[in-house]
Amino acid sequence: MFNPMYSEHADEYAAAIRDNSYNAFYERPSLLALLPELQNKAVLDLACGPGVYSEYLLSQGARVTAVDCSPEMVALVQQRLGDAVKCYEQDLAQGLPREADAAYDLAICPLAIHYLEDLSVLFRDVRRVLKPNGLFVFSTHHPFVDYPFSPSGNYFLTEKIVDEWDTLGRPVQVEFYRRPLTAILQPLLEAGLTLVGICEGKPDPKMEQSDPKNFRKLSTEPGFLFVKCRMM
Repeated sequence: MFNPMYSEHADEYAAAIRDNSYNAFYERPSLLALLPELQNKAVLDLACGPGVYSEYLLSQGARVTAVDCSPEMVALVQQRLGDAVKCYEQDLAQGLPREADAAYDLAICPLAIHYLEDLSVLFRDVRRVLKPNGLFVFSTHHPFVDYPFSPSGNYFLTEKIVDEWDTLGRPVQVEFYRRPLTAILQPLLEAGLTLVGICEGKPDPKMEQSDPKNFRKLSTEPGFLFVKCRMM
């Protein structure tokens, strides 16, 4: 799914998410809290964006492969991290055809599966590329938060939403899919992954100083959903 924020405005997006509230002080610390020891682990960074997670994974001693559907994001990662990371363009709706079976100890996918209409292809391929006991950790929109945008009013449908976000400090149109909790978790189970952890995130205490309004909001209601699965 084409979203101009990740292509036409790639440089601005990369700068915006460095230190903003929802990415830097809510999503990243919440997802990182679910990760295992990373030293010498082979890690797949799915929907890598400008490489913020890839950079962190490298700093912890991981061997990193990063993929993104946006050629502009891939270029940013290559410019920023060079040969330290293998990075290439891939539409996750088509799975991971270039990856070998049982190659990774961990796969992460931050804030991306809501851009896919069908999750089953990606989830099956994630299971395929994980080693036995490998982990898959991802974040996505919380169904509770997305439901008010439903054009039908039917919570149980998966529906495309067209919205405007101000991540860049001005409105940019974004398209994504809202879905019920069942439509997030059931494809994982059908792919053969075992759910081992789920949380709704907590804002970093630093946000209370930099953005007290959103700190109070995210301390009392969910924003994203964080899921941890294991390949058995």
